[in-house]
Amino acid sequence: MNRILTPLTAAYCLASLAMLDCAITSQQNGSPGYCAVFAACAVLFGLAVGHHAYHRDELRFARAQLERKARPPDVNERALRDDIAVGWNDLEAVCCLRAWETHGDHHDPDSCTRKDQTT
Repeated sequence: MNRILTPLTAAYCLASLAMLDCAITSQQNGSPGYCAVFAACAVLFGLAVGHHAYHRDELRFARAQLERKARPPDVNERALRDDIAVGWNDLEAVCCLRAWETHGDHHDPDSCTRKDQTT
């Protein structure tokens, strides 16, 4: 699909320029009706170019989304999520900040003065 969009856009640009040339020639030869028709066709071809540019961007975005979802998650990302989950469980189990910072090495839970505090 992407291979046809660029040549099609180029063809619409050329057709728009040809229609503008026909409109100018019609105006110079005294035919305002044909000039208006050719000018309207040139505008429509110009809108088609904009539509194809928008469509191409949408296809790129959809392809990027599909590729991103198709990739397996990074092993380090999965391990990090597991570490965070374990960390939250450990945080609920400790009684004070010192126990958390030292992983319980320099902390005696029996003599902790902060275990009854809520803040």
